[in-house]
Amino acid sequence: MPLRPASVTRPHPAMRRIASVLLAGGLSLVWGPLRAEPAPAGARWQHLTTALFFTSEDVENLLAKPADRQAALEYFAPLRLSKVYLDSASGDPAAVAVLRGIAADLRARGLQVSGAVVPAGEKGPLCYNSAEDMALLEGRVRVLAQAVDEIIVDDWLFTTCTCEKCVAGRGSESWADYRSRLVHEQSKRHLIDVAKQVNPRATVIIKYPNWYEGHRQNGYDVALQTPQFDGVSVGIETRQRATDEQHIPIYSGYVFQRWIGGDAGPKWRSAWLDNYGMQGDANDYLAEVWQAVLARAPEIIFWCAGQLHPPVPASDVYPALCARMGDFDRLAGMLEGPARGIPIHLPLGSTGEYNIFGYLGMIGLPMAPTAAFPADAKAAIFTQHSLRDPQLAAKLLARIRAGKEVFMSWPLLQDLRASELGRVMNVIADRGTATSSSFRVRGAFWDTEPVAAGRPFTFPKIQLSTWPYVRSVALIREDADFGVLLSTPYMEGTVDVLNLPDNSYDLLRLPEPVLNAVRRVFFEELGVRLVGMGGVALYPFGERQYVLYNMNDTVAKVALHLPADAPLGGWRERMNGDTLVVTRTEEGREQWKQVGTEVALSLKPFEVALVER
Repeated sequence: MPLRPASVTRPHPAMRRIASVLLAGGLSLVWGPLRAEPAPAGARWQHLTTALFFTSEDVENLLAKPADRQAALEYFAPLRLSKVYLDSASGDPAAVAVLRGIAADLRARGLQVSGAVVPAGEKGPLCYNSAEDMALLEGRVRVLAQAVDEIIVDDWLFTTCTCEKCVAGRGSESWADYRSRLVHEQSKRHLIDVAKQVNPRATVIIKYPNWYEGHRQNGYDVALQTPQFDGVSVGIETRQRATDEQHIPIYSGYVFQRWIGGDAGPKWRSAWLDNYGMQGDANDYLAEVWQAVLARAPEIIFWCAGQLHPPVPASDVYPALCARMGDFDRLAGMLEGPARGIPIHLPLGSTGEYNIFGYLGMIGLPMAPTAAFPADAKAAIFTQHSLRDPQLAAKLLARIRAGKEVFMSWPLLQDLRASELGRVMNVIADRGTATSSSFRVRGAFWDTEPVAAGRPFTFPKIQLSTWPYVRSVALIREDADFGVLLSTPYMEGTVDVLNLPDNSYDLLRLPEPVLNAVRRVFFEELGVRLVGMGGVALYPFGERQYVLYNMNDTVAKVALHLPADAPLGGWRERMNGDTLVVTRTEEGREQWKQVGTEVALSLKPFEVALVER
């Protein structure tokens, strides 16, 4: 969710008619040509459903007059919209007629129309112990429910209030437990119930923010709220990789959809993304859309109309969006089979290493998030998020006893020290940090390779005794080596531990041999692994399609490593016609030699490729 004001001043409609001319430059980083085919009147995408959010000021400035509506629809024609969401910040009954009139005209033009409410006041988030704030929320909902049959709730349905009533109401509870319960109860009473009393046909959709790690602390609880709402929209809004204050990895947008949307089942309605504050960052904005397409979101909501118009600076991403819409639709239509990935255990309402699932995805480990414990998968990933399951230690041991692999983060293993898992490794020293630019990487057959990085990396110190541990990757210093990727047999299974650099983003910068060693752990589970630099994500679909997305500002030379029985012929890249080089590879020596197949290609900055056999 953006930390943004509820409304932003919009330009006069006359400015919008020349927007494509005004925005023609300044987008050289976007891969490929920037041109959009004119959209026939009333055209829709064949494989995508698109929608546009209008804030209350957008409604006033862009839709209030027939001429403005016509201009707005012409401007947004390249998006081929199926639906619009109209926000109303008014609780005045007189606003109903105005909203009804605008909605009727838009429907006559072939658009579906839904309403939207932003549960915020002049001071920002509401207090759910304030009668005045609850009356404000009810008033807005009553207006909307008389004009439309569907209402989406913008992601201001949270609270940070610490007034005397809230402190007293919290008592001995944590803020997370108290606020989650409070917002759950009050949103039903003052939002959902009010809408259905006014309009029995009304359905209410909750939109979850992108700041998942802070959900429950501020009153969002996916496990509590999804059952009480009629639908679910999931935010992507990853914005700029380097400068946005939330620093959410691009791939997290995909995980949010698969995780929260997947748990919502048929209630999952849409992915929500926006360009707030993204002036000059068209690549990062388009990355949001690619994540929604790859997650197969039922609908893509663009927030918001005003932010995609000049003179708002962030509207400079709009031409790039228009130029890529055809490619988004084309890829959506080419995807076949179910999305595949490594099960990663993410219970609803959990917190852990900040967006670690996004960083793992951006080093080429495809994620298949699951709120339920992955008991049956041969290999699965566990992080501190798993600690929300009170039976975690016992379940992990059951996996190990069943001969399965447990891949966990070092912080999680530290938290499980009091359990049997704390005895898996004999840790000699783990205080402080270790810094070096030298690594040692062990291959699949005990061969080792020294790797020199271009700069030093800092890791929490993990120093172990010699046996029976395999340091698949170690950070090397003149006095000792320190674990980065560790593996050990235990009972009937295997335990792998990944140490995380002090700066999580450094995962993407690790040398290629280090990343290749991490990816190798899951080769048997997936039947494919990425070879190459970080910042490239892999999305397998079915048994023969592999989408690759280079999220770097530089060319990425990568390869797909597959088993030896994968054919050398019959491969193609369908999005861009990229050249593929298919070869047989050999790893190991003598009786340990292993043959594989590699499909190599070069990806331009921010290029998406679909490799298919």
